[in-house]
Formats: sequence, C-alpha cells, structure tokens
Amino acid sequence: MINMLLKAALTLVILTRMVDLYPLEVSRGPASCPVLPLGLNLPESQRILPSDVNEDLFRPERNQRPVPDLLKSILLSPTSPPTVPSETSASRRVDMLCHLDRVYVRVLKSLFNNPNAWQYLKLGTCPVNQARDEHYYFLYYLNSCNVTRQENENEVIYSNTLSYEPASTELVVRELPFSLSLECHYNKYYRSYQFGYMPQMVPRTVFWRLDTGFSITPVDELWKPLASGSSYVIGQPVYFEAKAPWSPEGQRPYLNNCYISSAIGSTPKHTVLNNYGCMIESKKSAQTKFYASDEKNTLRFSVGAFVFKDMISEPAENKVMAIHCEMALGPEKPTPSLKSCWYNMDTKRWSELYGEDSVCACCDTSCPAPDPSGWSLSH
Repeated sequence: MINMLLKAALTLVILTRMVDLYPLEVSRGPASCPVLPLGLNLPESQRILPSDVNEDLFRPERNQRPVPDLLKSILLSPTSPPTVPSETSASRRVDMLCHLDRVYVRVLKSLFNNPNAWQYLKLGTCPVNQARDEHYYFLYYLNSCNVTRQENENEVIYSNTLSYEPASTELVVRELPFSLSLECHYNKYYRSYQFGYMPQMVPRTVFWRLDTGFSITPVDELWKPLASGSSYVIGQPVYFEAKAPWSPEGQRPYLNNCYISSAIGSTPKHTVLNNYGCMIESKKSAQTKFYASDEKNTLRFSVGAFVFKDMISEPAENKVMAIHCEMALGPEKPTPSLKSCWYNMDTKRWSELYGEDSVCACCDTSCPAPDPSGWSLSH
C-alpha cells in the first residue's frame, strides 16, 4: 500500500511539474514499453490586448512567494480552437497572404474575358508580376505599391486596392472595371507558449531598418565619403556606396529598387533601378553603372547627375535631391531575382557585376520576385 502511494505521488509530481524529460519504464511482462508523461495542452501562441501586457508579473524577485492567480491564468491558458475562415466565392476568386514584410495576392484568370487582362490589373500602383495557367500573381513588399499604413492601440493595418481598369477605344464596353479593398492586419502583442515560436505570418524572414547598419553613402571617385555640402555638375557621375552591416558566408548585398526625389519622401520621383537589380537609368546615361568592390558587404554604383524640370529656376541651395533604395542580402552567385545589372552602351547589352550576364535577360521585361523566405531585407 505504501509503495502504491509513493508511485502515485511520484507520478503526480512528474505530471504537474514536467521535470522528467525521459519516459517512465513500466514493466509489462518480459518486454518494456515506454510511457511518456502527459503534458499541458497549451496553445502555440495567443493574441492579447495592450492592457493584458503584465511585465511586472515576470520581474525577478528575491526569495520565494506564491504564484499569483493572474500569472497562473496566463501560464495555464486554455487552448483556443483555431479559427477557420469561411470560404466564400470572393475568397476563391481573390486570395491574399500577409507575410511579415510583403504581401501575396492571386486572382483567378476566369474572372476575365480578355486574355490580356493582366495589363490592366494592378495592386495599388504595382502590376501583375507573374501569371500561370489559372491565376495572376502579385508579390510585393508590404510598404510598396502606394500602400496606406494605419495604426491603432492593438494593430498595425496595411491597406491597398486591387483594381481592374480595362482600356477601351470603342463606342461599346465589353468589360466593366472593378476595385477591391485589401487589408493586412498585424497584432502588436502575443503570448508565446513554445520556445522559439514565431507567428505563422513570418516565413523565416527578418526585417531590418536602416538604423541597424544598412546604409547608402555618397562618396567621391576614390570611394571616400564626401564632405557635407558637396555639389555636382549635371551629367557627371554621382558615386554611392551601399553597405550591409555584415556579410554572412556565401552572401552579398543587392539593390532591389532605387528612385531619386527632389526631397526626402516628396514627389516627383525618378526611378533609376528596378526589376530586382536592373539599373534602367544606365540605358539613358553612360555615367550610371555598378563597380566591383573587394568588400563582400559593399555594393558600389554611380548615377549620372540630373535635375528635375521644376527645379531649374530655383537657386542652387534649393536643388537638393535624395536617393531611396531597397537592399537585400542574397547568394554570392547572382540570380534573375537578386542581381546587379547595368546596360553597357558600348556592347548594347546588359552586364552583371559579378556573375553571368544571362541573369540580366529579364531586365527588358519582368524579372521574378525573390524567394520570400530565407533572406534579409533593409529599406
């Protein structure tokens, strides 16, 4: 009887405290069958409101004290049944996935009668960038395509519009335009009940801001930083050095897109690089190109100096322009999605800085978007 009580007490301790990481061995005749102790049925994570953030409950203290009831309710949170979105005709026709730093939208081709419908279908200001047998696809960074960002106490919301505006020069209209509002909602606060848990909206993607070490610096022809207040002559090259804070083994930085504006965040905007690494300005200016660097975390390039029409009559001190670029870390060997291509006016061909020129073949059409997982990003 005493042995049975001791075994029961031991089992209770194991089930309650979860301290034994190895299975109990229970004799069942000549052979042994391992039995794992039952664990608590906890959710993977749980969304919470800002008012539910109780950091003081987890603050270390001297000595010991009973576990507060509020902390017990947090640690032993019941599992919430997963929410299954209702499948409607609209969700089947237009599907949307919100990742940590980008948005993925697909649209059924059967919605349209026009085989060239992709030319008139846009997500905000962004065109279709892939098409297959049944769907048109959009894959763009979350803060691109003229997206609108809103924030409240609980969520960050990114909204945009999927629009279809078919062109028609005839007296009759065979297709009607439409627009559909799309939103990505990101909860601000979570409780995690698994070590290393990441919300499912994160596909192994890490988002970096410029203040983490990514930078673009104006330099001279010897790649030395320029003094403050330096000026340029129209038509002459303006040199830049883009740097990542580090260069992981087998990786180097790339530019996905760059544009120049008359001031930070203003319009008009002139695109100098797009299509995931195509320096389109090099087709108009021989001073625009990439340059090799011995440092793997550095990407060097130049842009022929220009000025916007509405700035011509302004005094020299007001002719200030800013460059905005989106950087990515990718494999050392360039791909059509991660590359450094410029147009060589002498050979009349696209050239790649470190790899095969063939990866630049898509620069005059549409290049595939990078794989949404496994690479770092800075804007």
